[in-house]
Amino acid sequence: MDKKKILDFFRKQGALLALILLVAVALIRFPVFRQVDNLLNILVQNSMIGIIAVAMTLVIITGGIDLSVGAVAALSSVLLASVSGTNNALLIFGLPIIVGIVLGLANGFVISRMNVAPFISSLGMMMIARGIGLVITSGNSVPFDKISKAWIMSLAKATVFGFPVLVLIWALVVALGIYVTRKTRFGRSIYAVGGNEDAAKMMGVQPENIKLIVYGISGLAAALSGVILASRLGSGQPVTCEGWEMDAIAAVAIGGTSMSGGRGSVSGTVFGVLILAIIKNMINLQGSLNSWWQSIITGALLLAVILMQVRGKRKNTGKEKAV
Repeated sequence: MDKKKILDFFRKQGALLALILLVAVALIRFPVFRQVDNLLNILVQNSMIGIIAVAMTLVIITGGIDLSVGAVAALSSVLLASVSGTNNALLIFGLPIIVGIVLGLANGFVISRMNVAPFISSLGMMMIARGIGLVITSGNSVPFDKISKAWIMSLAKATVFGFPVLVLIWALVVALGIYVTRKTRFGRSIYAVGGNEDAAKMMGVQPENIKLIVYGISGLAAALSGVILASRLGSGQPVTCEGWEMDAIAAVAIGGTSMSGGRGSVSGTVFGVLILAIIKNMINLQGSLNSWWQSIITGALLLAVILMQVRGKRKNTGKEKAV
């Protein structure tokens, strides 16, 4: 195997190899790490970011970005708690999901139809969603109504054959993401839009519609994560979920998705989420390290991945010019 093939292998499987290395180190260094309760806790704690990251993968593959997901998640948790007194499951879970989809579609409309840069549009939507949550609650947490609190929170703690329901929900979202990107025309269109929008139009793809749907999916994922968070906490938190968008973007990038669009995978994003989750868990198990080290390590990993992507892109551009 020549040097080029080795480098290509590491580029494509780098996230998986890094994950395997991290797991091996954690197993050797921390005996507690291998306990089933600890492993399940890692999955549960990161299921919400994992769900958002799957949708963020689709957004970034189209060449976009969504900074509003954390604020939408927080708003969803507030809306769920606010209507918990109705004891109507359809309204309790339906309202935050619908609002999340609407905000996502609004974001997608501004980006796709009004040609506003995704960074600017999603930043504005982040401020709007966060502001709505703060106005509704005056900045205070919203506790669940006593009537519905027990059964809503029981859903977050439920298990199926020993597996937490929240982990199964994340697994289902991942499976859907993988199927859509690999097996459907819509998935192929996402890659086409991110790779070359003009070429995609010549192939009969409508980039505006693809972007609109992708951002709607992102809003849905953020709302679902907010619902899960509220069901775990037993309240709506308007000031929570700060930085979730950064965690999701970092996981997507570390998982190998190109930040310039056109290339990436949901499976790689899952590896990225798990890498960040295990780093956090190792820091907690270490005990002597401050949790803020996670931000430093995550930032270093993200920069390293971006630099590798830029370097690879430059090499490919140089080869094209030479040809």
